[in-house]
Amino acid sequence: MANSNNIYTPAFNMANVVNAKDSQAVEERFNEAHQGMMGMLMTAYKVRKQISTASENTLPLTIIGGFLGSGKTTLLNKLLTAPHGKRLVVLVNDFGKVNIDAELIASQTDDMINLSNGCACCSVSADLTDSLIKLSERDELPEAIVLEASGVADPHGIVQVAHAIPAIRLDGGLAVVDVETLFTLAQDKLTGRLFHNQISAADLIVLTKVDLVDEHQCAIARQWLKDNYPTKKVVEALDGNVPPEIILGIETTLPDDYESPESTDHKHDFASVSFTFEQPISESKIRTLLAELSESLLRVKCVLNLDSEPSSKTIYQRVGQRDTYRTSEPWKDEKRHSSLVFIGPKGTLNKEQLETALINCLV
Repeated sequence: MANSNNIYTPAFNMANVVNAKDSQAVEERFNEAHQGMMGMLMTAYKVRKQISTASENTLPLTIIGGFLGSGKTTLLNKLLTAPHGKRLVVLVNDFGKVNIDAELIASQTDDMINLSNGCACCSVSADLTDSLIKLSERDELPEAIVLEASGVADPHGIVQVAHAIPAIRLDGGLAVVDVETLFTLAQDKLTGRLFHNQISAADLIVLTKVDLVDEHQCAIARQWLKDNYPTKKVVEALDGNVPPEIILGIETTLPDDYESPESTDHKHDFASVSFTFEQPISESKIRTLLAELSESLLRVKCVLNLDSEPSSKTIYQRVGQRDTYRTSEPWKDEKRHSSLVFIGPKGTLNKEQLETALINCLV
């Protein structure tokens, strides 16, 4: 639906600002290149200083990539609670922690949730290298590590980090692909290169949300994947149900002359804004607001404290033009709040106007 409140602004008139924009872009890319070089030097320093509990190439790492809203977190939820018998650690570097049923939690710290089945879930620090090194230094080593990449991340960069840490062995990569949005993402100028890079970095493609389209659409999607990625295996998943033995133990191999493909520069393509409010939100007002957001918005993810449901969390998800509301677990002792994240093409999200509109939804 069109945005009558101008919360989500259209593209700017570039004719009046092209010189300033060019100059700013050059400066941004210079700073990014400088930060990248310093990051590589720091990584090398940290790896040299590392005192690892694990022997070389003994900690298997599985990378789960896929575009925004493809179903990565749903798949992780199933993996964490599956009876696979492994001491598994899941790293999450996207917005929102994996929601875990409180009855399954054995213990919890600021950055780690230990589950009764021996699994653990934690968030990735700003430095992926630090997170992986810390895991390799633990007294009780995990039997496997699974990393959920951000929806706008190119997994090839994560592969390079993994190869820099002696204890880590790249076990395999998955690309989670939403059958509903496959062709839109593949053909769009903004998302196409990143989408293809995410698939090319994977050993296995997990086709999700197949229950939301008919068999003819599924067949077309399967044929497209076969034509474009003939060496990739494809499995279909309903509600994230993929057997753990398929996700773990892929045992990928990379050629000695492996090089990452051309960078997707996704930092320059996408932007996100996020908000947190402690006051309850009016359900009627927030529903109206979210329905009026621009159709070009890529992703919205919210944990809502609604006035109509004061005892439990409400989860709102939007991928493209499909959105869902669902009641989640009770708040219990957790302080009630609302956390909202909006992701769209860079240069179009108007944070100030969006914040004002959200404040108007507070009770």
